[in-house]
Amino acid sequence: MTTAIAVGRRSQPHFWFADRLLGILTGRRPIACLAGLITDDDYDRLWNLTNTRSDWRHRARGHLPSLRHCRFSPTTPGTLEITAIVALTRDCVRAIVFRLERAPGGEHPPSSVRGWRCTAIEAIE
Repeated sequence: MTTAIAVGRRSQPHFWFADRLLGILTGRRPIACLAGLITDDDYDRLWNLTNTRSDWRHRARGHLPSLRHCRFSPTTPGTLEITAIVALTRDCVRAIVFRLERAPGGEHPPSSVRGWRCTAIEAIE
């Protein structure tokens, strides 16, 4: 998925997760692409969001949704809260907010996607 974010930044975990969440919510990626990287409760939450935010899929149809901004705030050691501003079309902007927590064990470096788990998610109209 092409985004408005520079290529080097897309490999950072918060950008990577934001891009995947946008893809799932717009029907361009399967929810299974986050299997093992999201808690069970939030997997169910994301499944529910894909159904309740079905207008995201309809608005994005025929357009290439993009990640406009992605900012994070560390809240506690090993926890990031992220706000991603996404454009479904040129005139339709939404937000995805989510939390990443360091994965148990710490065997992955902080820059590795595998070193993080998504533990909360919300899609905002």
